Amino acid sequence: MPKSKQTIIQLDKKTINKIAAGEVVERPASVVKELVENSLDAKATEISVFIRGHGLDEIKVVDNGLGMSKEDAAIAWKSHTTSKLKTIEDLDAISSLGFRGEALASIASVSTMEIITKKEGQDTGVFVRIKGGDLELFEERECGLGTSIAVKNLFFNVPARKKFLKTKTTELGHIIEIVTRQAMIRPNIHFKLIHEKSVLLNSPKSKNPLEPFISVFGVEMAKQMILINFEKADLTITGFTSNPALSRSTRDYEMLYINKRYVKSKLLSEAIEEAYKTLLMKNRYPVTLLNIEIASFEIDVNIHPTKREVRFNKAKEIFEVVREAIADSLSSSELWREDKTMLKNFSEKISKQSGLQFESVTGHLEVTDSIIEAETKTEEASDKKSTDSFDSHLEFKTDGLITSDPSTSEVLLATKTDVVIFSDSFWLKPLGQALNLYVLCESSEGIAVVDIHAAHERIRYEQLLSMYKKSKIQIQELLHPITFQLTKDQIAFMSDYLPQLKKLGIEFELFGGDTYIVRRLPVIMDLLKTDVDIQCFIDEMKKEVVSLKDVSDRIDLIITTMACHSVIRSGDPVSVNRIVAILKDLSTCQSPFTCPHGRPTIIKISEKSLEKEFGRIV
Repeated sequence: MPKSKQTIIQLDKKTINKIAAGEVVERPASVVKELVENSLDAKATEISVFIRGHGLDEIKVVDNGLGMSKEDAAIAWKSHTTSKLKTIEDLDAISSLGFRGEALASIASVSTMEIITKKEGQDTGVFVRIKGGDLELFEERECGLGTSIAVKNLFFNVPARKKFLKTKTTELGHIIEIVTRQAMIRPNIHFKLIHEKSVLLNSPKSKNPLEPFISVFGVEMAKQMILINFEKADLTITGFTSNPALSRSTRDYEMLYINKRYVKSKLLSEAIEEAYKTLLMKNRYPVTLLNIEIASFEIDVNIHPTKREVRFNKAKEIFEVVREAIADSLSSSELWREDKTMLKNFSEKISKQSGLQFESVTGHLEVTDSIIEAETKTEEASDKKSTDSFDSHLEFKTDGLITSDPSTSEVLLATKTDVVIFSDSFWLKPLGQALNLYVLCESSEGIAVVDIHAAHERIRYEQLLSMYKKSKIQIQELLHPITFQLTKDQIAFMSDYLPQLKKLGIEFELFGGDTYIVRRLPVIMDLLKTDVDIQCFIDEMKKEVVSLKDVSDRIDLIITTMACHSVIRSGDPVSVNRIVAILKDLSTCQSPFTCPHGRPTIIKISEKSLEKEFGRIV
């Protein structure tokens, strides 16, 4: 008989579910997300999440929700079974968190799943066990109202998936993040997260919308939050956002929700940041929790199985309303009154120094000869100060430049600045600082611009690395120890890195609850002075090292982070002598032309390029 020419076949259900699981169940945290969302859709007011083995051994979610009937429990774990949709038109009015009917089937296909559930009005509950997508046991069982779903031995039949997981601590961190996000927006629900026997999160029911926030971030951070309650154009925006005094170095603290569904949205992030545009430095971000109530037909969450992405029908209007909501809350909050107090104190200080009188913050200031005279004296003093440093503007040394003898000019310049030799063929002579960040230099090849932060970072990195390898990191006791509070997510992350940090001279001690204390630091890290500095250091370190498994790579990136947080920052004024010292130290580095992150420290502009730009040569 001739061989069949058919090469296309229809996949069986188990294979289909395993493929679907690849999209829905990326990691243990994905399972937690789906099960918790099911509990929320079932109107639960108490949700407990139990974790064993960082999620691979067992994940169990127990709720007091509506529960399932025997008939529903018999098919709930099968693919494309849902109680939220009946027709395609229902997609335009989705109010539940889940609706695809894929999650339970996908999870059950790559684990052993045990469901215990009971619906009100039924005499007994039901117990269901599914292993690898096959039903193993279905029986009646005595139980309370609600549902318990346990997922055991996750990925037991797809071992290759485990290779793509990160460290156990990282995976647990993702689980903490998932539960925390749900708890933050729902103060009316009691959430618990327990790992082994340790309670990682306990957020009781409360009428205070800030209560879950306090459970996670603590009272001190909560004190810096500003309430948002804004309505416009059929949108209701609620939540809270931070006083500009509280900011972070990453967007990780922007928690965004649409109809209480956690989402990632570049549009919403940019709207928030636009409201803070004149209040925060570049690359600083507010702590924000924002929920937007909007009609279901105005958005599309059916973009990806995780339902984190969202599209808006009226994106520009949404952007403007969110920006306005944040700006309105900031403008009406206490922070503006604090600014006025600061201005008042400032005006009193100036009055004593100059004899000027400020009638009020918003009052009229009469311009008189005495004021002009005072301003002139201030400018003269400022000019004198600027000749001694590179503090704020690019400064050219004009003394002796206007001369008929070029050699005299060169001598005068050489006496004002030092020539820093990097090699036989490359040297730099600093001329001035621009924008409180860049140093303009004459060079052996023409002109060079030095990023003083990046240069200082390279120096610190090589110093720290050398000290670490020689076990000679100098430690200093802090006159005022720094106390700071960590979130459960941060604690879980940091527990993996405490030994490495200790070797590098940074030791965190538990001070009580979620509060830690630093009593000593490396001498070289004298810029870590406050709890905010420590928080920024931890956030940056997490961003840098979280994906690495090799310990030596982690050490290198921790040192990189330490270097970044122990050097001159963008905007810091720097004296002439310090600039010269930094350039000299840079010239002795093994890799002086890039910072540890790979960015250039020096950009060279050749004399030939300059002559071309100015049209001197073709």
